Amino acid sequence: MTLYSFSPEVRIRCAEDYKGVFDGALFKVHQPHFLFLAKCTEQPKSRLGIVVAKKKVRRAHERNRIKRIARESFRLIQHDLDLLDIVVMPKVGIESVPNVELHQQLQVAWQKLQRLVKKHQKISNSPPQK
Repeated sequence: MTLYSFSPEVRIRCAEDYKGVFDGALFKVHQPHFLFLAKCTEQPKSRLGIVVAKKKVRRAHERNRIKRIARESFRLIQHDLDLLDIVVMPKVGIESVPNVELHQQLQVAWQKLQRLVKKHQKISNSPPQK
């Protein structure tokens, strides 16, 4: 059994790295309650950043719950992802959604993100057309 961790090297921590994802996002995945932005990275592992604005989620305990669920979801799937910097942002109304549904939406979002990356790799690796 492999142990999955959420160590500091898999976190986006500085403003410059967040800005890099916001400005250069190659991939966007929309879910009813989440938005994923991602870009390819040269880091040895995929990294996750979570932005939960007070405007979107008023109560601190709800913001913390959302971040906890997003981190746990990433922790379990991080080894299946390509090398990406990913920022997860919740949408308005997320605080009323139960944990089970949030987990399901995150699973679907990870799958969509992986499909987008594979599609992008096929296009960038294909020989140029004459």
